Amino acid sequence: MLKKILGFALLLCLLVSPASALVYELEDGRTVMVSVGGSFAYSRDTAGNIRVWGDNQFGQLGKGNTKQSFAVADFKTKQAELDVSHMVDVVTATDFSFMWMDDGSMFGVGSNVYLPLTMPQDISYSTHVRVNLPEPAAAVATGFGHVLILTENGEVYAWGRNSQGQVGNGKTVKTNVPYKLPLQNIVQIACGGKFSLALDKDGVLWGWGDNEYHQLSPDSHPYQPTPAPVDYGGVDIAYIDAGDASVVLLDKNGVLWTWGRNHVQELGYDTNGQTTSAPRPVPLPLPVTFVAAYSYQTYAILTDGSLWSWGNNTYGQLGQGFRTASGLGVLPGKAYDKDVVLVQGGSLYCVAMLKDGTILTAGISKFGQQGDGTDQTKPTLAPNGMNLIVN
Repeated sequence: MLKKILGFALLLCLLVSPASALVYELEDGRTVMVSVGGSFAYSRDTAGNIRVWGDNQFGQLGKGNTKQSFAVADFKTKQAELDVSHMVDVVTATDFSFMWMDDGSMFGVGSNVYLPLTMPQDISYSTHVRVNLPEPAAAVATGFGHVLILTENGEVYAWGRNSQGQVGNGKTVKTNVPYKLPLQNIVQIACGGKFSLALDKDGVLWGWGDNEYHQLSPDSHPYQPTPAPVDYGGVDIAYIDAGDASVVLLDKNGVLWTWGRNHVQELGYDTNGQTTSAPRPVPLPLPVTFVAAYSYQTYAILTDGSLWSWGNNTYGQLGQGFRTASGLGVLPGKAYDKDVVLVQGGSLYCVAMLKDGTILTAGISKFGQQGDGTDQTKPTLAPNGMNLIVN
């Protein structure tokens, strides 16, 4: 299996590749999967059934049409070449997604306006197309229009949106041709909204792309066109992640460190809305077992199985039972008491799973993000009718 498994005891049974789906392994060896995109989601239960719900205006659900899915629907592909029995992961993004196969190949679907599907036409695809990869992917990360893959030999390729140099090729023009970055021995990758990160085996964190909020460097330059070392203060990194314009590091003691933009408290501490260029710890009561950052909100599972969240909460997407006025952020608070094993955030909503397989959702449901057949916004995490652990 090509998926990288992080060597960090606190990650428990989570098999994680940055920006990919979350795959949870049960004690009997069966697995379930949840993958949350901008306004849509995929899941796979223990019986192997793949289901989709939410926004489909660009065909990102891969059903061969652009009809929205307010209720959970079975996934059926019209791509004869795509054998879902060999799918190991779904990698979702804002308005496109990839099915990642056990041989390291990928099939993409959805919006190709920034060319993330590697097709030369900037149109949408409602049926999966084969992604033109130079080498098999061992890990995949997506930003707001750009893509990174990590190969088995520790090399990185990038393509797609490049307005801030996030592809790292020294240019600012989008490209459908994967560019091989001048990096070696990389062990993790992550994408922010318009910037990229890569961690090498020696602990050097490399960054390129958008630097408007000093997420890559305290210098005043607006973007970094090619990879350069990022000063992260010597944190003993276990896992890297990123929000829209912020960096999130989980250290080997379960402490979260963040920096960058903080206009809605997305860093997890108060800076009066000011940007910070130096890592600071997020004040949480217990060590973190997993973190998921998306846009301007962050979710963390603690060692007691509780789910905590912070940042933008205009539609109740933090799941804490309330909504905040536009422009006001929320500091870390508990969204659920215990038994949370998976969580991912999307655009203004989130999806979590409990230990028994129950799926919980919160936030906006304009495009059916709740998956319960309604378009009602819900600020409290609640079951949506799905259970991924089946006989």
